[in-house]
Amino acid sequence: MTLLAALLLSLAQPALSDGAAPTGAAAIEDGFARRGAVVARLDGAAALSVLACRSACAVNQNCQAYTWRRPLPGREARCDLHAMALTPFPDPGAATGLSPDLAARIEAASDRAPTAREREALSAVDGGEAPPRDDSGLLGG
Repeated sequence: MTLLAALLLSLAQPALSDGAAPTGAAAIEDGFARRGAVVARLDGAAALSVLACRSACAVNQNCQAYTWRRPLPGREARCDLHAMALTPFPDPGAATGLSPDLAARIEAASDRAPTAREREALSAVDGGEAPPRDDSGLLGG
């Protein structure tokens, strides 16, 4: 898919085209950037806005996160697509976010109920007494 198609995709997303920022894992973090391996460094259409950069990330299967840098005197706007979603760091001239695919997987995982083992650990952390553990089904136990 071309960068023009990515730009058109960003305009077609109703949740983003009305000016509303994505929420949850898909949130755009204004004033932050990411380091790490760059899959592609884009200018032109993909660098027009953070939403265009996000859309370019959405159509690149190797992109896990993106960083859009605002234009400055002597520097054009730029969109970096990252191979990994490393922790963002403060950068007043940038905005970053996760690929829409990665953000959707994180959101889906956060909606599941905790497993019995996770409930046991949470109970212990909360200061409550953990329920008796049944290790009879474990090998070597």
